[in-house]
Amino acid sequence: MSFSSDVKGELARLSPAKKCCMLAEIAGFLRVSGSVRITGGSFAIVASTESAAVARHLKVLIETYFRNKVDLAIGGSLRPGSQGKKGHNTYYINIRPEEKSMQILRETGMVLIREGDDYFSDGIYQPIVKSKCCKRAYLRGMFLSCGTMSDPRKGYHLEFVLDKEQTANDLKRLIGSFDDLSASVVKRGENYIVYIKKAAYISDMLGIIGAGSAMLELESIRVNKSMHGEIMRILNCDSANVDRTLSAAEEQRTWLAEIAAAETGRMPEAGEVKDPSSDFWAEGLRHLPPPLKEAAYLRLYKPEASLTEIGESLTPPVGKAAISKRFAKLRALAEGEQNGKE
Repeated sequence: MSFSSDVKGELARLSPAKKCCMLAEIAGFLRVSGSVRITGGSFAIVASTESAAVARHLKVLIETYFRNKVDLAIGGSLRPGSQGKKGHNTYYINIRPEEKSMQILRETGMVLIREGDDYFSDGIYQPIVKSKCCKRAYLRGMFLSCGTMSDPRKGYHLEFVLDKEQTANDLKRLIGSFDDLSASVVKRGENYIVYIKKAAYISDMLGIIGAGSAMLELESIRVNKSMHGEIMRILNCDSANVDRTLSAAEEQRTWLAEIAAAETGRMPEAGEVKDPSSDFWAEGLRHLPPPLKEAAYLRLYKPEASLTEIGESLTPPVGKAAISKRFAKLRALAEGEQNGKE
């Protein structure tokens, strides 16, 4: 199952305690997934979903709130030319005229009256979402109807797929009515997409609609990702520090070779350079002051050590600043020898 399916399964197990929240959730679902058919001059409502759990949940909600009978059926695609996912059933919620279909259309705000005539409305019926609890329920109904969410292990993306621009803009405003939460709208083909990409906002949205378990799972994934990122940052930083240490150590060995070559009057052989106990180093560095000679030999014997490690190996140990000054003097000596040759 996908992460979206898990979220919808969790939401379908919730039972709104207040009648106003029942109506808001029903209205949110029917606003997108509901359609109207004319039967014998009267209206019938048909809503579809690919989730059996969601279908049963809405059936119970509608029957509980409106005290009517709702038929549940399994069939093919509702919209002409569209195809359901291979291997997936489509579940249909059917409300006949004699089962209060017109009353449901009116109370959910799908049918309104203007100048004495009925008309089908677009957008979100605002009287239903006046209170905070009803806003949460309406968003829950919307998500059950047209919401999808990517697996947070792969990325952060939550969206609602709508066919009306007015509904999309109203939904964006409804989401923005919650503190520190916002969404964006984009047109994709014939549909309007209300989407959230920021992980913290998606987590808040899951909490708002009541998907507490999914929210905790997302937060756990976020923490693990953050820890992994921090570990990789530290490893990369350590790797960069090692590279800098080795580069600096090689440069320091070059200075020492220049000092020793100037003192002995000859260039060292390959084996002499790698052997700290060779005569080349013994003769070439013997004229150095004891503090500089000590630092020089520690560098020769510990080619991969950092300045801090070299300072700690001295007797008595010295800090990084003090050992840096000694190598600065060795560098000056090497540059002086080079300038003398030039």
